[in-house]
Amino acid sequence: MIFIKRCTFLLLAVGFLAITTAVLVKVFQPYDLIFKWKLIMAEGGEIFNLWAQPPVDLYIKIYLFNITNAEDFLAGREQLKVEQVGPYVYKEIMTHENVIFNENDTMSSSPSHPLVWQQHLSEGRREDDPVVMLNIAMLAISHLTANHPFFVRMALKTLLVSTKSEPIVQTTAKEFMFGYPSALATLGNTFLPNWISFEKVGLIDRMYDFSTDFETFYTGKSNPAESGLYATYRGEASLPQWENEHCSNIEHASDGTKFKSFLLPNETVKFFRKSMCRPIHLYRVGEKKKIGSLSGYSYVFEDNAFDNGVTNDANKCFCRKGYCQPVGLIDVTDCYYGFPISLSFPHFMGGDVGLQKNITGMNPDPAIHSSEFIIQPESGLPLSLSVKVQINMHFQNLNNYQAASKFSHLTVPMLWFEIMMPKLPDFLDSRFNFYLNLLPLVNPLSFWSALLLGVSLLGYAITKATLQMSNYARKTTTISERKFARVNLIKNLSGGTPTQALGACEMKFINDRQGVKHKIRRSNNTDLKFQNLHRLSKLALEIEPALSDSEENNDEGRNCKTVYSNLSISSSCSTAELNNEVKALDSFEQELLFNNVITS
Repeated sequence: MIFIKRCTFLLLAVGFLAITTAVLVKVFQPYDLIFKWKLIMAEGGEIFNLWAQPPVDLYIKIYLFNITNAEDFLAGREQLKVEQVGPYVYKEIMTHENVIFNENDTMSSSPSHPLVWQQHLSEGRREDDPVVMLNIAMLAISHLTANHPFFVRMALKTLLVSTKSEPIVQTTAKEFMFGYPSALATLGNTFLPNWISFEKVGLIDRMYDFSTDFETFYTGKSNPAESGLYATYRGEASLPQWENEHCSNIEHASDGTKFKSFLLPNETVKFFRKSMCRPIHLYRVGEKKKIGSLSGYSYVFEDNAFDNGVTNDANKCFCRKGYCQPVGLIDVTDCYYGFPISLSFPHFMGGDVGLQKNITGMNPDPAIHSSEFIIQPESGLPLSLSVKVQINMHFQNLNNYQAASKFSHLTVPMLWFEIMMPKLPDFLDSRFNFYLNLLPLVNPLSFWSALLLGVSLLGYAITKATLQMSNYARKTTTISERKFARVNLIKNLSGGTPTQALGACEMKFINDRQGVKHKIRRSNNTDLKFQNLHRLSKLALEIEPALSDSEENNDEGRNCKTVYSNLSISSSCSTAELNNEVKALDSFEQELLFNNVITS
């Protein structure tokens, strides 16, 4: 009995513990707590290591606009014609180096983005392919000094003649992208080192020059959703070339390694890359997409991102020094050493119609030239990305320089590039599939398992305890009734008066049967008296089961009529048994017993 009670108590305790566990799981959501903890950047942590040196396949595809009618264009016979050549593919080894953790829950680092040539992905193109391109140095200097005093312009004309500089030159693909020797660049570096700190001019080379950059990112300790996002760039939360916060603020922007976590459906995402010279907002479109084992949503550049305030008045702050370029362009002169560089979407997609009409060879196609980021919203993990931007030279009036006059008020495309990551590596896909698809099942499984276990155990334990208490009460009553019945019958049969508390029904049956008490006829012989009492005790023991059975079969709703009936039947049976027994006794004992037991 003690063992059963301990077992029941143990079941109750485990049941309560299981239900408590279910409640705690529902309230605290352990997976969410662990996931937020994992998002925090800490030295040596898993997420930090992935951010510091992303083990992904990140590429840049470059398409050059080769000029096919240089002579006819410079002679004024034809408008400029270009043809797209490429892709020239490089693998970008993106890293965050010299990371220092700060006391304000940020970390500072120096970015590094070396490029490695990928011949097998370049579709037969080679770095030494000959191309005809703009002379960036000559046209940039001409544009910068076009409105300067006459003496300045005359000195520059003399310099251009002496260096035999032409506005269009032939070079190799690699030289145009990463720099080629230029007398003008060399002179600029010699006499104006604070302006031109390089001797070779190359668009990709300048775009990937991070030698003077330092960046600060949030660790996510204060807010895990912000981990890996920009806090400052070069010590400031705003870019100095833009006046309004809408155009200049890069705080909470992503560099493409990790985006904001726990993204809501209507929430925009901010993206910043040095080559774009500005933050740009992304918004969600379409339905969920599956990349590998993970699912995410497509984010694209905001509408009218390059409208310069024509449609979106807030974008007027991208008009540099009060001059707004045509729709579809953004002036990034300040990010490219003062060169008249403008960015657009490839082939002037979505831009002013005149941009396309003035250049032969433009074929914008949204299916080919649109950018897209596929982001897993809970983690902010980029599953796939494709950023497509075109670099142009936008000229104003160059009529003061005869050699460059044909470029007046013209926007010339030079190249467009695509920074792309087609998918995550297989090992990362498997790892994040476990983190993002399998582990979230911990919360509901833990909750329902603990709840069902707790309810089951409590129900079983309570039922078992109830049955145990009922059985114990019945046995106790039975034992008590048996004791009372034995004593009462002996007392009544011997002519005595009960001295113990008896059951009401039993006393009614014993005291009221035929309205008289049973008395024993006493003998003067003491030995015979004790002998008869011994016989009567045996008789009481034989009659007792009838009383006991009547108690056990009536746990609920007992009444004296039922007990009386049972006892009457039992008494009759006992009398019959007694008559059979006394036949074997001698005549004296038979008469004595019969006269003392039944007086009808």
